[in-house]
Amino acid sequence: MRILPFSDMPLKKKITLIAVVSSSISLLIACFVFMLNESLTFPKVMRQNLSNLAQIIGDNSTAALSFNDSRTAQSLLDTLKANPHIRSACLYDLKGQPFARYTRPGEPEKWPPVVWEETSEFSAGAVRVFHPVLSAGDRVGTLYLESDTGEMQTRMVNYTLVTILVGGAAFLLSLLVASRLQRQVTGPLNQVVERMKDIARGEGDLTKRLEVTGKDEIGEVAEAFNTFVGKLQTVEDMKLDLISVVSHQLKTPVAEINGFIENMLMGLTGELNPKQRSYLEEMRVIGRENYRLICDLLSASKIDRGVVTVDLKPISTKEVVGLAIRDYEAPLAQKGLNLQLEGVWQGAMLYADRDKLVEALRNLINNALKCTDKGSITIRALAEGDKGVIEVEDTGVGMDAETMERLFTKNRVLGKEAHRSGAGLGLYITKNFMKYQNGDITVTSEKGKGTCFKLAVPLFKPGAGGAL
Repeated sequence: MRILPFSDMPLKKKITLIAVVSSSISLLIACFVFMLNESLTFPKVMRQNLSNLAQIIGDNSTAALSFNDSRTAQSLLDTLKANPHIRSACLYDLKGQPFARYTRPGEPEKWPPVVWEETSEFSAGAVRVFHPVLSAGDRVGTLYLESDTGEMQTRMVNYTLVTILVGGAAFLLSLLVASRLQRQVTGPLNQVVERMKDIARGEGDLTKRLEVTGKDEIGEVAEAFNTFVGKLQTVEDMKLDLISVVSHQLKTPVAEINGFIENMLMGLTGELNPKQRSYLEEMRVIGRENYRLICDLLSASKIDRGVVTVDLKPISTKEVVGLAIRDYEAPLAQKGLNLQLEGVWQGAMLYADRDKLVEALRNLINNALKCTDKGSITIRALAEGDKGVIEVEDTGVGMDAETMERLFTKNRVLGKEAHRSGAGLGLYITKNFMKYQNGDITVTSEKGKGTCFKLAVPLFKPGAGGAL
């Protein structure tokens, strides 16, 4: 798995990582200082404890040394067996000769020369003490004690285990706390980011506002975003008003112009020469495209305003397809494309808005016509469960996955294929019209091998007055 650099990590991971790492480092430093202090102070404690033990044994050995009672002295040193850390002990007389000796089982019998001064040292993994034995203030002998450092090693091992356990528990606890607390920071920011992405895709609802839950910097960002969206909504409303007014004002004169062109082509204004007829044919094509564009703008404006109404009624697949293909016979013939109809005449009854379903199908046929230079366009009717399906399949240029992801957005950009499939509103309108009819639209496509759009609406249930 690739490890992202810190700068590329999501914010929630950054916050969690900072909290966990900082708390872990603080805990490790505290444990290190604690263990360092223990390693520095415990040797002094061990020397002091061994000196105290030597004082006790020395005080109890006074009589044995004074009366030359080696048996009593030996019995006293043998009591050191109760302390497993004592390696060896030796009681010296005034001449520096061993008077009584003790060696831990398994240790070599070796005693150092007597040292007359009271000393204690920590070296070579052992603690050593020379302690004078006094009687009424006069020296009667010297006691030597040697202890291993096993107690210190045991303590350090225990401290290490405790450090590991506490560190692991603290790491998990800090991870849990950080992962929960980071939501308070990243949650509102994620809402802002998602809303901005939706708006950038042209899919955001500008009437919605973010809920401001705090007065910190995150709350200020949310407030600023709400203000920004409010201004966008104002601009969007002004744009929709302008589009609606202009489209309404243009629709009637364009329709009349198209009617005049049709009358002239029919010869109602007199005989036309070939050049005049050619010009009028071109004008008719342009006029139809302009009229279609105006209708699309009006439909998109109604969708964005939320004022679309639907009239759901039973309608036959045959009627829908017949109305949709009515104006495409000439364009199909002109491009040499074959129109194939499959299952249309035996299609079931649908429960939909006739005009909107026809317009949705016309948009798909128009899209297929623009994207197909040779081959055929197939319109197929079938039933899938409780849905009636109309498919439009072409043998055109097809689309890649990136194009299909933004295919149904209002402001999509189709790159190199924009001049063919158009960056218009047809598919955006179709998607919304299907939603209003409790239906759906899906698409499958492969680059260079064509595209298949599928419209699905509820089937009509005879006698029930509604959908299945």
